[in-house]
Amino acid sequence: MTGTLALVRLILRRDRVLLPVWIAITALLPAGIAAATTDLYADQAARDAFSAASMSNPAQLATRGAIYATGVGGLTAWTLGSSLALIGGLVSILLVTRHTRAEEETGRRELLTSGVVGRHAPLTAALTVVLAANLLLGLLSVPGLVATGLPAGSSLLFGLSTAAGGWAFTAVAALTAQLTASSGTARGLAVAAGGLLFALRALADTTGEPALAWLTPFGWVRLTRPYAGDHWWVLSLAAAFTTALVAAAYALSTRRDLAGGLLPTRPGPAAGGPSGAFGLAGRLHRTTLTGFAIGFGLLGALLGVSARGLDTQLGTPQLQELAATVGGPGARVSEVFFTFVMYVLSQLVAGAALVSALRARGEEAAGRAELLLSTPVSRLRWALSHLAFATGGPVLLLGVLGAAAGLTSGDVPGVTVATLAYLPAVWTVAGIATLLFGVLPRLAAAVSWTALGLFLAVDLLAEFELADGVVLTLSPFVHVPALLLDGPRSPVMPLVGLTVLAAGLAAAGLASLRRRDLAPTA
Repeated sequence: MTGTLALVRLILRRDRVLLPVWIAITALLPAGIAAATTDLYADQAARDAFSAASMSNPAQLATRGAIYATGVGGLTAWTLGSSLALIGGLVSILLVTRHTRAEEETGRRELLTSGVVGRHAPLTAALTVVLAANLLLGLLSVPGLVATGLPAGSSLLFGLSTAAGGWAFTAVAALTAQLTASSGTARGLAVAAGGLLFALRALADTTGEPALAWLTPFGWVRLTRPYAGDHWWVLSLAAAFTTALVAAAYALSTRRDLAGGLLPTRPGPAAGGPSGAFGLAGRLHRTTLTGFAIGFGLLGALLGVSARGLDTQLGTPQLQELAATVGGPGARVSEVFFTFVMYVLSQLVAGAALVSALRARGEEAAGRAELLLSTPVSRLRWALSHLAFATGGPVLLLGVLGAAAGLTSGDVPGVTVATLAYLPAVWTVAGIATLLFGVLPRLAAAVSWTALGLFLAVDLLAEFELADGVVLTLSPFVHVPALLLDGPRSPVMPLVGLTVLAAGLAAAGLASLRRRDLAPTA
């Protein structure tokens, strides 16, 4: 463990922007939702009516689970439980991979360990920072909840359950970082695992099989039941899960070579593949995209299975009236379900697009771009080779997600087209990353992920009418028409506008890249 504290200080310095922004947004959000719930539903009768309508909506059950208490605290925990675990888990995966596997991949870990640094110090430092950040944001959310009039004990349990979700996926990322020599593959495996665990919790709530919720961290976060009985002991499941995976990560790290993974790296082909900048980019991106595609395909298949038969099983007059209210006359319950879930999953695809869009920055920071550009390869061609996968990758992922969901639900064309409608919004996120890569390369990763987090926050606040007007238009995802609900009457102009915006952002970033110096330090 020698050198752990010095590495902790290094991580804090490198993430001095991302960590405070993530912690502040996550810590302040629960109090805002609690205050909004109080304002929107002034009495218990209104809250009971809202809860009854939400629990009869299969899409709400899939994305957020069951409501255990209809008070302000119970509705706040229901609104944010799965969402904060999802966001915290994603950020934790990115941070752990960045400071473990990516450091080995770029060669910086070898330089560090040539000094007075113990073998386990880098992993310990990364785990210390990320676990502490999750705990801090959970604890900081408590005063705001208490200030809204909620019980202190239940508020503390809510904060700790939020932290527990991040802890679980911190451990998942620590484990996947030991399995492969590629940071992209390690990140993709961890994200795919998170998607499957989220789908497992969604199946538990939509199919009436509550036992499945006990098999996933997303279920444990909800089953702590803050403001609805306060089941503190459920936190022990998250603690045991985290401890077991962290112990396994340490054990596996002693069995592999530095910069190597436990999963063997396949030898290259006897004959060379496509050459040039695009051929190299294809080799760099293909493993990550393959992992994401498999994960989203399995997730889509699970969603299709869970939605199949909803129109018959939940074909009550109340639910049919709800579907008509949300989607217009003739809308089916299954269509409302897919619309809500695909809206959430499109934002996960945007996260995958960010990984691809920022790969060029990773190559630049590692110094490999400078070597490549010393050959007859222009900056524009090099940047376009990575941008091609940042724009084409989402086509593959959304297509696989929609096709798998359509195959298992029985409506391949409709579900696939409705899923692909989110492409312009995802491209806009990738365009923001490309612009930042050209203008502010050292801050590109931190600001891009922060922007995606803000889009998620705006979408969540809009549901509680805390964001409207100009603020609501800042999220590209709210402009995507719900094709399953509106059909051919859906406006095409928002999609065209988002596509033009994404192209403009990318073009501005590429133009800036041609004029700036290389910045080969992270």
